[in-house]
Amino acid sequence: MPINIIKTLLVEDEKAFQRLMEAFLTEASVRGLKYEVTGAETLARTLELLRTNTYDVIMCDLSLPDSFGLDTFTAVATGAADTPVLVLTGLENAALGEVAVGMGAQDYLLKKDVTVEMLSRAIMYSIERKSIEVSLRASEERYRALIDSLDDSIVVVDRELNIIMANRAFKHAYRPGYSAPDVTGRRFPEAVSALPEKSLGICRQAIEEGKTAKMEASCVWNDRQSVLEIKCVPMADGGGRTERAVIVARDVTERKQMEQMKDDFASLVSHELRSPLTSIVAGLGIVLEDWAGKMDEGEKKLLAIAYKDAQRLDRIICKLLEMSRLEAGTSKFKKTIADVVELADEAVSRFASRAISRNIELRKNYPEGKIVATLDTDGISEVFTNLLSNALKFTEKGSVEIGVAEKEDLIECYVKDTGTGISKENQAKLFTKFKQFGKPVVEDEKGTGLGLFIAKEILRRHNGTLSVSSEPGKGTTFSFTLPKCAKEETAEARGK
Repeated sequence: MPINIIKTLLVEDEKAFQRLMEAFLTEASVRGLKYEVTGAETLARTLELLRTNTYDVIMCDLSLPDSFGLDTFTAVATGAADTPVLVLTGLENAALGEVAVGMGAQDYLLKKDVTVEMLSRAIMYSIERKSIEVSLRASEERYRALIDSLDDSIVVVDRELNIIMANRAFKHAYRPGYSAPDVTGRRFPEAVSALPEKSLGICRQAIEEGKTAKMEASCVWNDRQSVLEIKCVPMADGGGRTERAVIVARDVTERKQMEQMKDDFASLVSHELRSPLTSIVAGLGIVLEDWAGKMDEGEKKLLAIAYKDAQRLDRIICKLLEMSRLEAGTSKFKKTIADVVELADEAVSRFASRAISRNIELRKNYPEGKIVATLDTDGISEVFTNLLSNALKFTEKGSVEIGVAEKEDLIECYVKDTGTGISKENQAKLFTKFKQFGKPVVEDEKGTGLGLFIAKEILRRHNGTLSVSSEPGKGTTFSFTLPKCAKEETAEARGK
């Protein structure tokens, strides 16, 4: 709402200049806004008026009978924190005016240069600037209150890793059970944080590279051994240079413990079931093969269903065991120089009959020659198998294509289908354990939700990558990369 009457406090002890300023404001009132002026000749009188009245603007001389210089400004600004202050100085005190602006004054004017237009413009500018400052301060206070209410520990640092701001959770983790200390201005995390020393490394990395960096680390946190997920997010200025970084630390101990319990349980159950199930599958297979002629159709059908379900359960247990080995780092990878094209072609052969039975075209897009890499053949075969199995599982009609190509220092492979596709929301969760999305075209082909997780872990162990591109109703493409062999290894492999 626009101000119609501007209540002005003029702090000035020189009578002549006081009358001049009042005359200027009277003239400015005739031209537009109306100024209501109250005078004060001493700091004591000024503070008395501020205790009982509010003003839209304060014009303040720094040289008063009972106060001088920046002490005058500090006292007036403290007495009216939300009121704009326009400093008036003589030529000899011009430098003090500039310092006062740095301390929070909205502007300063040299007395000898003041005109009606200058004074009116400076007052309006000061009021607008102070209004913006007050709004920003209120917004910052709300932001700080929100940050303080979070359970995650948050700290903001400058390029030199000096702390600019820290929330309550960070401070309490530093001194559990005690009042939160003020850590502003201290260096992160030296002597001011319970965060592990390794967190310094990701902070420097984020600031230097301008990219988010994260890590997990074990440390004593809130007086107990914990696992922390630490993320450092750089904040750039207008020129793109990182000036600050936000560090967020989250205690993920309980989540890690639950995941470990789940993995231990899966591993235990898998090992306990594997041996008896192997005997069941073998026994059912023998009965079906040797005694089928002595059973009626109903008995054979029931036995065939049991055999098929037992095989499926065996596959599930194999997946669980493989997942456990990959996560524990005990999965044995024997890397040799191998032809990726050959592995892709073998995978196509394994699924050829299933594709024909479903009337789906299985396409191959790779050269006749070799494309070699140092890899574990069983592991990469498993990746191709998982991706082809998924593609056929969710493709009702059309085609599935497998491709292999050389690109600079990488081998790029893909499996592309014309199936149901995957939504953007679900794509981010595809490589999570036990996650399944969509309904298979053939109900019997429902999987375990572990195939993509295992594929990604295998590729990670090969320094490769796995990604997905998909759109509902328009098919899916899974792409993965593998590092190429060194030139001498490639020449040796192609000469075989």
